[in-house]
Amino acid sequence: MSSAGEGTRNQATINPRLLPAIDRLLIAGIKLGPARKHKAINKILQLVPTWTRGDCWRRIRQLRKTSELAGLAQTPLRNKLEESAAVRRAPSRPWIPADDDKLLNWAGYEPVKKIAQRLGRSVRAVRFRLGALGMSAKVTDGWSQRGLRTLLRVSPGRLRFLIGNAMLRVRDSRITSSSLAALCAKSCPSMDPSTIERLTAAIAKDDSHSWERAGGILGVTVAQVQNLISGSQLKLVDMFVTDRSFEEFCRKHGGEINTSLMDPATAKWLASEYGVSGSGNGRIVSRAQKHALVTRRCKCGKKIVGNVYFKHVKHCRPAEGPAMRKTG
Repeated sequence: MSSAGEGTRNQATINPRLLPAIDRLLIAGIKLGPARKHKAINKILQLVPTWTRGDCWRRIRQLRKTSELAGLAQTPLRNKLEESAAVRRAPSRPWIPADDDKLLNWAGYEPVKKIAQRLGRSVRAVRFRLGALGMSAKVTDGWSQRGLRTLLRVSPGRLRFLIGNAMLRVRDSRITSSSLAALCAKSCPSMDPSTIERLTAAIAKDDSHSWERAGGILGVTVAQVQNLISGSQLKLVDMFVTDRSFEEFCRKHGGEINTSLMDPATAKWLASEYGVSGSGNGRIVSRAQKHALVTRRCKCGKKIVGNVYFKHVKHCRPAEGPAMRKTG
């Protein structure tokens, strides 16, 4: 027997005294919304074990034709939904393989709002496409400047050198207008008024500038701009380094990492996780770098590598007493 026939038989064999109670439960649930409607169906299944959910839904369709629920078919909310559905949306631009390649390259590296601007799409469309591709829109992975200095055992100047020479890519490498204005102010005495006016107008127009544009504003080459970045005279918008960028750095410029300055466990982890070769282990550690091989523990409990320990002790309250002995 078909399911429709079985449902009709279940409704026909039910105790006639229960049918009005069932109808009242269903009508109340329909009027109060989907959640209450499902609760009513569950209640009915407890009262009438011979019924199925299909029987309940068939009964609901029958009740909708009655006078009591006829006026419920057109509510203000339903009218509004129907009107909005009637308005034809502009056809969405299809995603082509080239768009997907760009999206996958930027996902996890740049905020979704910026990705949407680059692709000329809405934020909602980008989030939906990332979900369809199984990717997350969050930018949570990566390294801060302090974290990288600690990991690689390098100085701030060395890290800026790697960034300034485009070996290590940061999240937003554009130059801030404030640092550009400060550098221009230092050079003002040697500039003519017309040049100063032109530079001021160019800096005030945008909050950030590419390296090429910054070079044009200063009247220097891109190589000189890189030197200014390495020397911390020009600041970048966002110095955060994503995990993908760090992986690219390890793959292309792994020789810049001196694993001789690291403990064996860290060097082994870099080799297994990012493919950094152990060629740096044979590199001679200069006298000026030997402090990076020493780890000291402060009274506050922190383990600090290198001479940064002494700077930390000056500002650490628990370390007001005698300095702790070396631990390695």
